[in-house]
Amino acid sequence: MAMEICILAGGRSSRMGRSKGSLRLAGKTLLQKTIQIAREAGLPTRVIRRDLVPECGPVGGVFTALKQSQFEAILFLPCDMPFLSAELLTQVISEARAQQKPIFVNGDQGAGFPFVIWKKDLPLVKASIEQGKFALQHLAKTVSAGVFRRADPNELTNVNTPKDFAEAGKRQMQIDQLRDETILSIKNLTIIRGKSRILDGITWNIRQGEHWVILGANGSGKTSLLNSLVGYLTPTKGTVNLLGRQFGSTDWRELRRHIGMVSSSLRQMMTDSEPALDTVVSGKYAMIDFWGKPSASDRKEGVKILKQLECEHLAERPWIYLSQGERQRILIGRALMAKPRILILDEPCAGLDPAARERFLQFLQNLGRLENAPALIFVTHHVEEIMPLFTHVLLLKAGKVLLAGKKDTLNGRAVSELFSAPALLRKSGERFELGIKVDKPMAEPKVAIAKNSAQTRMKNR
Repeated sequence: MAMEICILAGGRSSRMGRSKGSLRLAGKTLLQKTIQIAREAGLPTRVIRRDLVPECGPVGGVFTALKQSQFEAILFLPCDMPFLSAELLTQVISEARAQQKPIFVNGDQGAGFPFVIWKKDLPLVKASIEQGKFALQHLAKTVSAGVFRRADPNELTNVNTPKDFAEAGKRQMQIDQLRDETILSIKNLTIIRGKSRILDGITWNIRQGEHWVILGANGSGKTSLLNSLVGYLTPTKGTVNLLGRQFGSTDWRELRRHIGMVSSSLRQMMTDSEPALDTVVSGKYAMIDFWGKPSASDRKEGVKILKQLECEHLAERPWIYLSQGERQRILIGRALMAKPRILILDEPCAGLDPAARERFLQFLQNLGRLENAPALIFVTHHVEEIMPLFTHVLLLKAGKVLLAGKKDTLNGRAVSELFSAPALLRKSGERFELGIKVDKPMAEPKVAIAKNSAQTRMKNR
């Protein structure tokens, strides 16, 4: 389905005394911020500055955009929602394509922005205008729209009055301060064991609000880097600082409680008979095989986490009866019980079938958008697993940093060097696809050779 994004920026706000799109927040106008978010969603973007039918509110802009569009559907954005995210737009687009119908996000006032309307619904929009009905609630009902309910209310903040604008400015300052806060700082980290240089001069910083993917082939140093973060590997030289405290001069056993880790080795240590709720609660005490009975407060907190993970129905189910995907979610809940600042996911999709993997990745996308979510470090071999929520990538090869930066710096040349093979990196929406060209095909399996040899002997007889 061909789709574009239209930003409604026409008209002057009587309460603000000017166009809301011209208001400046963090050095950019609200319209500039909206355009940037729309482009991150990966669709053609257009700004509607003047309505064909004036004084009809946003419905006039919808009519104008549909009348002029060559696309099958349009995702509509206002210019006065400065905290919308590209991730939310991507989800709404996916929902509209899946349901093949208009979709409105459900906000505090009911149906609202952002929303998708079909080109074929233009006559219905025109009828609403002729009837003098300009409310988005009525428009959503008229076009028989579906409802998207999973949006973060903070993203749907409107700037309608001077008070709203002042509050948005305060919130933007808080966001900027959190973004600038450094959680983890690694400088020139080098680990040598015997004659092997395992890590070689690693420098890496993680700030609040960032989510990282670590990519690397087997033997690249990924596991050693993770072990150095939690203090299981002592650096030969260099420094590791977590929350402003340095490894070697702080009790790291206490500090590592701020780092949650989910790995295959942990999954194998769980007791078959342990209920999922007990497994989650055990994370608070860093225990394996939780003994005793969870306190009422621990149980309440554990149930709250299970609800966030959409696993409340698994609370009493023993570990042995959980699927691989369910086990990964429960282990994440276990890590969240300790309220970590960083959550490390070490190849969490290993062993999942394609459908289970995609369900888990979508779950992870929602997890990263929870309020007070920890910074995520996701370790994988597969670029296809890089979800829109991830902001940065770290490429490791032979113990050295090949690339560290924002996700949009990832390119085919770097991936080719990473895996020592020609690679074609493509972007499909907000996801990556990778093709690897192998110059030399694998040798014919020995079992096939033996079979052919046996057939030759039979013929010779």
